[in-house]
Formats: sequence, C-alpha cells, structure tokens
Amino acid sequence: MTQQHTAADHQTVIGRADRHLTLTTGQRESRFHYVWLRDNCWCDDCRVTQSGERRLFTADIPDDIAPVDVRLDANQGALRVDWSDGHLSSYDLTWLDVHDYSNHEDRVHPHVTLWASTLPSVPRFEHDDVVTDSGVQMAYLQALREYGVAIVSHTPSVDGEVERFAETIGHVRETAFERVHNVRHDPKGYNVAHTPLELKPHSDLPSYHWPPSIQLLHFLVNETTGGETVLVDGWAVLSDLRRDNPAAFDTLCRVPVTFQLFSEDEDTRATAPIVQLDTAGRVQIFRFSNQLALPLDAPFDDVGDFYDAYRTLGRMIDSDQYRMVFKTTSGDLLTVHSHRVLHGRLSFDPTSGARHLQDVYMEFDDLMDRLNVLSGTHKPLPSNGGTTP
Repeated sequence: MTQQHTAADHQTVIGRADRHLTLTTGQRESRFHYVWLRDNCWCDDCRVTQSGERRLFTADIPDDIAPVDVRLDANQGALRVDWSDGHLSSYDLTWLDVHDYSNHEDRVHPHVTLWASTLPSVPRFEHDDVVTDSGVQMAYLQALREYGVAIVSHTPSVDGEVERFAETIGHVRETAFERVHNVRHDPKGYNVAHTPLELKPHSDLPSYHWPPSIQLLHFLVNETTGGETVLVDGWAVLSDLRRDNPAAFDTLCRVPVTFQLFSEDEDTRATAPIVQLDTAGRVQIFRFSNQLALPLDAPFDDVGDFYDAYRTLGRMIDSDQYRMVFKTTSGDLLTVHSHRVLHGRLSFDPTSGARHLQDVYMEFDDLMDRLNVLSGTHKPLPSNGGTTP
C-alpha cells in the first residue's frame, strides 16, 4: 500500500511502499530504502559527530523497519521520520539529493574526460606554484583526475627531487625495487627502458595484483635527439573497443595473463585479466605491458579469441589515432595515472646528448584524498544538516 503526502512549500510528494520511500519533486523521483535511511541517521545516538563513524550497529536494525510517520519540515528543509523502532530521524534534503543512489549513472567515471591524439596538450603547472600554492595544487590534482596525466614544469634537476615532490602531495609507494629508480642509457640494457630502442606504450609493474596507480617521471636531463614521450589514454581505447567489438572487450576482461618483473634478489608476479572492472562495470585497472607478459596459460578454447582481442587492442594503442607524441624537456615532471594512461617513448640517439630520468610510484587514492582535504570536502556532511530531530 502506498501513502502519499504533499508539502506545498517544497512541491514534493512523499510516497510510501512496502520497503522504500519515494520523494517526487517535479520530474525527478528519488527512492530510498527504509533500512538505508535508518542506517544513515546522524543523531548523537547513531553517530559520532566529530568523525561521522556509526554508533548504530547495522545488523541491529529490525528486518521490518518502517516509518510510522513521514513529514517535510519546510523551515529546516528536512525530512522527518518516526520509525517503528521508536527512533526519530531527520534528513537534510540537500544531503538526500547528494546521496540519491536511485538516480546514479552506471559506467560513468565522474570528472573524467577521455582523450585521443587530438588533445591539444597535456595540462602543465609550474613546480614552485604546485608546491607552495594550494589553489594551483588543487588545479594540478583536478587535471590529473580529469585527464589522467599532468606535467610539472621547471622541477629542480637535482638528485631525489622527484621523491621530495611526491611527499608534498602524498606518499611514495614502496615496491620490491628501488624507491627512486634511475633510468639512463645502459649498454648492458637490463630492460628496454635502459636502451635507446623504442618503448611501446605500457603501464609499469603489472606484475603486482594491485599495480601502482601513479607514476612520477622526472626528466632531470633530456638533451638527446629523439626519445619523444608517447602517451595513450587507455580508458579511451577501451571505451571504443567496448563499443565496436564487445566480444573482444569481454575476452580481455575474462582471460587472465601473468606478468613478471624480477631482479637478482626480488620477484614480482601477478595473474589477472588485462582489464578489470568495478561493480558498476567501469574500467578500474588497465594493465598493458607487452614486454612483461609471460606465456599465456589459459583454456585452449580461449587462446585464439584472446590473441585476436589482444592484437586488436595493441594495434589501437600503437595507432596515430590514440597516441600523443611530444618532446619533454629537462625539468619536466610527468605525472601519470597508470591504471589508465599508458606511457612510452620513441627511439633516441644516445650519442646526441644526456638523458637521465628518476621515477617513483604513488597511489591515485592518496592524491585524490589530498584534493578532498584541499577543497574541504573530506569531512562528511551530516544527513540531518546538523539539526536536532
């Protein structure tokens, strides 16, 4: 049975069904389960005011929880609910709008702009401004969130500066290898990065089940002929592949690949699909490193389909449609969201000048948490707007 109440001041219709409440304002309808509303009461009995932590143990909410009375408070812009367990709750209407889970968009990354080779340029910021000006630091982090990449110009070309910069915006992630990794031409060529050969677009350390999600690459010196940086928005490539060849996309989400990177005394190895989705079906991790993939070990019937999909993906990644190619200069610090953006370089002439990079790894979560702190949005908004029921 559905009961309806109209509050003229808010032009909102309240509907009650067996397990949820409906708020209809104009053309918008929002639905909230009773148990969800009861679980999100913000009174002093249910929450710790300072931290927003729950005092109420969710499992203690009765299975048959339901409103005894529901009304809108026009003066306070709040929804008041008398519950069947004897509790009274108040919900700020703005808070309900922000947390309206019945109207969320599936498969959409908020604040994300996908791009291809036509992106005019990578967002750039001055090192001293990012370090000293909170507004510029916010803009830098917002650009990283939106495009998955940003450059910090005129970073001091001194040993370890990339680590010092990282600690101003977050925390360095330790890996099995060097905390600060040096990349120079090495005739012995431990891996492709240390040679002058072309380095195809890739993500670093796919050999972890949770690969580092941020990479900082500091070009202390970059005076060689060639060696242009190559960037690819992997999420844009996957979006087009999903649209044009859903079977190939599904194969890459399903068939696991093993990646390995090791040294004399360390080993990293992980087996996972190249594409991993979150619960909303959005791409969460894209690991692509052709040079680190071990022999495919998959059911016989999957191998042919995998190679068809994998080669299609690789050709897209390596095409001019998606690659952004540009020359970095000494003092550039490239920040890459490495669960999304692939990086690489063209071949260079090692006799034409010096080339020395240092890089560290971080986590995207830490940088976005820093953005939340700078913008003042890290503290939860009380569901009752700070009012007393």
